[in-house]
Amino acid sequence: MSVLFQSIINTGKPYSLRQIISKSTRICKCFSKRKFSDISRKFLSFDEVAAQRRAEAKRSLVVQVNSEASFNELYGYCSKYASVNGIHHYKNSGDEHFMLIEFKTEEESKNVIHSCSSHQKDVDVMALHSPFLWFRAVSGKKEAFQIPKSQLMTTKGCNSIDEDNLIEELANCEDVSEQIQQMHDRTALNDLGVRLRYMVARQIERIFESLYANIVVRPFGSSVNGFGKMGCDLDLVLTNILNEEMCDSSKRLVYQEKKCEGGRSPWQRHMELVGELLELRVPGATRVQRILHARVPIVKYAHEFTDVDCDLCYNNMSGVYMSELLWLYGSLDPRVRPLTFVVRRWAQTVGLTNQHPGRWITNFPLTLMVLFFLQQKGKDGCVLPSLKTLVQYAGKEDIRLAEENLNCTFLRDMNKLPTDTYGQNKANLETLLLQFFEFYAQFDFHDKAISINEGVAIRKPNTLPLYIVNPLEQALNVSRNVSYEECERLKLEVRNAAWLLDAGLDGKKTDGWGILGLIERKSTRGLKNLLKVGNSHRLVSVKDLFNNDDDKIEKVKAKRDSEMKQVLAQVDNKPKEKIKFKNTQVASEVYRIRRDKII
Repeated sequence: MSVLFQSIINTGKPYSLRQIISKSTRICKCFSKRKFSDISRKFLSFDEVAAQRRAEAKRSLVVQVNSEASFNELYGYCSKYASVNGIHHYKNSGDEHFMLIEFKTEEESKNVIHSCSSHQKDVDVMALHSPFLWFRAVSGKKEAFQIPKSQLMTTKGCNSIDEDNLIEELANCEDVSEQIQQMHDRTALNDLGVRLRYMVARQIERIFESLYANIVVRPFGSSVNGFGKMGCDLDLVLTNILNEEMCDSSKRLVYQEKKCEGGRSPWQRHMELVGELLELRVPGATRVQRILHARVPIVKYAHEFTDVDCDLCYNNMSGVYMSELLWLYGSLDPRVRPLTFVVRRWAQTVGLTNQHPGRWITNFPLTLMVLFFLQQKGKDGCVLPSLKTLVQYAGKEDIRLAEENLNCTFLRDMNKLPTDTYGQNKANLETLLLQFFEFYAQFDFHDKAISINEGVAIRKPNTLPLYIVNPLEQALNVSRNVSYEECERLKLEVRNAAWLLDAGLDGKKTDGWGILGLIERKSTRGLKNLLKVGNSHRLVSVKDLFNNDDDKIEKVKAKRDSEMKQVLAQVDNKPKEKIKFKNTQVASEVYRIRRDKII
C-alpha cells in the first residue's frame, strides 16, 4: 500500500478506499513508486532492517591492524581499489585492533578481495576466502597516501561499559525518566555491535556456499530483536531457501542430491559436519562445542575476532519469527525498550536472573512480562496491542509457517496498524516503571497466566508456580523451569522495588535516588558508604594529600585527623555491632580498605 495514503488511513474514515485500491493492480503499481515528495514511512519492517544489515555485511570487510594509527594507511590502500563509505575501529578482549570497512557496493568489496588480498605463503593451511583479513606491514619503503577526506566513524566501538561512569551519569540526570533513557542508550547494543554480528553470519554463509547451493545464515535473538545489550551472545540459524529458479518445473535437468541414511536425525549429522568445519575452516572460531542430542541440535563456539559467543542451529525459524515479533513491539513505541532494559537490569541486580540456566527466570520471560504490562488498558488506553490484534490485521503476505507447521502469522507492516490500537497511554518512563512494579505486586500468580496473545490474564492450565505463555507455541510455558521458591522471590522483589522506587520519587537526589537504588548492587553501595570519611560524602583525595602547598597539606591532615577521630568515636560507641559479610575473603578485603583509607 502506498505511503501516500498512510495519514488518511490513520484517521479511520476512508478505510474502504484501501480496499478499492488493493483491487486495482494498476493503481497500486503507480502508488508503489516512491517520490521525493512522499512522506516517509513511520515504521520499517523486520525484513527490511535485516535486508539492510545483510547488504551492509556483504559490502564490508573486517581487517586486523596494528593500532588506530593504521587508519590513514588502510584507508589510502583500500581507496585505490574502491570507494570507502566509512571505517569503524574496535578492540577485542586480547587487546588486538580491528577496523570494519564498509564500501559503497558489494561489487567493490569483491573487487578489493580479488585485487589487493593474498594468502599466507609461509603457513601450511588450506586457503579460503573470508571477510576477515589482516593488514600486514609493507616491506621496504612505505607508500605515501593522501590524507583521508573522512575520519574514523567509531573509535573503540566495542569497549565494555564502565559501571562507575554509568552510575555517575545516572546520578547526574534531571529525573527518573532521563535515567531510564540514559541507561538504555549507554548499554544497548550499538551499531558497530550489530554490524559485527552480521559479519560473523556472513562469514559462515560464504564458507558454506561451496557446500550448499541454497544456504542462508540468519542472526536472531537479542542481537537483532532490539533488546540486546553490549556483549550479548549471537544466535545463528542455518536455513535452506527455495527460490523460483530452483523450483522451475520447465527445466528438465535436475541436480542429483545426497540422501542421508542412518539411525540419527539428518540434522544432527549436518550440525556435526558444521562443527567440524568451524574447527577446521573458519578463521576466528574457537572453543567449539557440539550439543547434538538436544531438541534443537546446537553448535556453540566463540569468535575471537569479534569477542562474540555464538550458538548455531539448523532451521529454527520459529526463533527468527519470535525475534521479529519482539522487534515489532519494540519499534511501536519508544518507551518499550528502555523500560525493558531497566527491568532486566533490576532483575540481574537482585539476583532473579543468572548467567547459567537453572530454576530462575530468564530475560525472555521478563521481556514478555513488560510487554504484557504495556498491553493493559488503563483510563487512557494501552501502550501496545495484543498479539491477537496483530493477527487480526494480518494479510496473505504475512503468512509464515515454521518447523512442524507452526503458525507464525501476524502483521509485519506496522504502518497498516490503526493508531487507535496502540500508544494511547502517554505516561512517561518514570510512571510506567512504578506502575510495572505495582501491577505485578498485585498480580495473582497463583491462578493467572501471562499471555501477550490475549493481552489479559488467563487462567493457568496447570499448577506450575509461574506460567507465561509462549506467543508462537501457545501450548508451551516459557517459564516452566522457574521453581516455587524463585517465583516467591519474584513476588517479594517486585513489592520491594515498588516501595523503593516510590520512596525515591520525593524529589531529593540522595545516593540511591531514582533507579540507582534498583540497579546498583547493595554490596557496592555499602562499600562506598564504608569508604566515606565522616559526613563529607567523598573519599579522601590523593591529589589533596600530595599537594605542593604546605598550608594546604596541613589543613588536609588536620581535617583528616578530625574526621578520623569522629569515625573512631562512632566505632567505639558501638563495639557490639558487627558487619556481616558473605565470606571471609570479602570481610578481609573490606577491613583492609577501611584500614588503608580511614585509619
